[in-house]
Amino acid sequence: VESICKVVTDSVSSKLQPYFQNLPVMAKIDAVAGIDYRLVAPPTATSEYLDGHLKGEFFSLAHHIPPPFAPSALEVPADHDRMVYMGLSEYFFNTAGLVYYKAGALKLTLTDETIPKNSTIRLTTRFFGTFLPQVAEMFPNMNMQIVISVSTPPHLSMQSSGLALTPYLEAETFAILPNSSLASLFLLGLSTNASVELGTMSSRLVGELKLDRLLLELKHSNIGPFPVAPLQAIMDYVVPTLVLPRVNQRLQKGFPLPMPSHVQLYNLMLRSHPGFLLFGADV
Repeated sequence: VESICKVVTDSVSSKLQPYFQNLPVMAKIDAVAGIDYRLVAPPTATSEYLDGHLKGEFFSLAHHIPPPFAPSALEVPADHDRMVYMGLSEYFFNTAGLVYYKAGALKLTLTDETIPKNSTIRLTTRFFGTFLPQVAEMFPNMNMQIVISVSTPPHLSMQSSGLALTPYLEAETFAILPNSSLASLFLLGLSTNASVELGTMSSRLVGELKLDRLLLELKHSNIGPFPVAPLQAIMDYVVPTLVLPRVNQRLQKGFPLPMPSHVQLYNLMLRSHPGFLLFGADV
């Protein structure tokens, strides 16, 4: 018994303690956000597994303010096919949306230069004047600018197929005046159903955003009232062709998972559960 106790004690001091000392507690993502992976309680050990409770929260690098909502408790199933399991809650993903929204990072500015040259759709008052004559009359032969942004922090929920959300977007359209100042033309509200397909790449969580059909609403106009139906084709082109690829380019860079250095993962799996995503791997 003394020999076994000595082996266990030595293993804890030589292997387990350095493991937790080497576990990342903060991970910087970009110039806007980081992830807080601190332990919120001492690890608990049983005869079958070691259980650690990590915070799992995105935070602003400029203003580290707690989010106005609390995480729910996770009931991680007792699977044993993999060596390591981690539950990523809806709270984890929703703190990300809140941080990037408050930082003003969830917006994209489009001009005619960003439109492919072979496209029949142009961001000019001449082109828009073909179905909104008042645009060409009030601002003849000018380029235009569209700023697409989210109007509220995106709220994600875990479904059986992955993350689901209903983003509410705004598209504000401007004419670019000869002195380079902007004249606001109109503000559109865009709503859609969206999903995020999640995957893993090494020790990073990656995703791909997919959108359903956009629904348009005129929220404000400085050129008089008009039906939004003629703008449907433009938004159906602009958002999937120009906005979505940029979002997915960022999501494909991924977010780091809290793994100590010199640890490699393989046999990775992801499984959706009510309220959280279960990540499993061998190490």
